Amino acid sequence: MSRRAVLLLMLPLLLAGCAGYHIGPVTKTSFHSIAVPMFTNETLRPQLEAQISNAVIRRIQQDGSVQIQPQSRADVVLTGTVFRYQRIPLRSLETDTGIPREFRVAIAVRVEAVDRRTGETVLKSTEVEGTSDVFIGEDQQTAEMQALPLVADDIARRVAGLLLESW
Repeated sequence: MSRRAVLLLMLPLLLAGCAGYHIGPVTKTSFHSIAVPMFTNETLRPQLEAQISNAVIRRIQQDGSVQIQPQSRADVVLTGTVFRYQRIPLRSLETDTGIPREFRVAIAVRVEAVDRRTGETVLKSTEVEGTSDVFIGEDQQTAEMQALPLVADDIARRVAGLLLESW
């Protein structure tokens, strides 16, 4: 069999392998734009709402399947409330069990998304928790401040998944 004949026989197989491939977002949503106003903060820890709101916006932008718009032009409005901030001790020194050397920072938010055009609920009120483990070096406050962006990104990843992935 000639080389040309083999190539002609292989061509349909190669093209069939690409039949399911397409360019663009993997999931389809009923909306094309979303507004994420600043979350509210019910905890005593200042500025959590700004970090988490910004992380959610960044994560949605990275996904690319919907655009971030001002509330007046968005199809859907995502609202959120930070309602819990915890430090959970994980490990202590053998010599002093009262001083934790490692702890988990856990932040919980309640999110809801509503279609601004129809008033229909896109995402019913859902609690989402983000965590990060922290080792305490010289001072706890610095260690905690370094963990907050990680926790905010964990929350943002979960919120974006709830909104944009349709499994």
